[in-house]
Amino acid sequence: MAKQYKARQPVGRFSAGDIVGGLSESQIQDLLQRGVIELDKKLTQAKATQAKKEEVKTDGE
Repeated sequence: MAKQYKARQPVGRFSAGDIVGGLSESQIQDLLQRGVIELDKKLTQAKATQAKKEEVKTDGE
């Protein structure tokens, strides 16, 4: 499950509030440490919940 990050301030092509994507793990870690981006818990949790619903197994009936 991929985590979603939100820009807290403008960074590269992203404005404050945008979902940040297409960055390497080292870039993400650097931006997190500097407080430029943050984990978007709402989107990450919503995607996890959706994935769990899609994983429901049927008994073949």
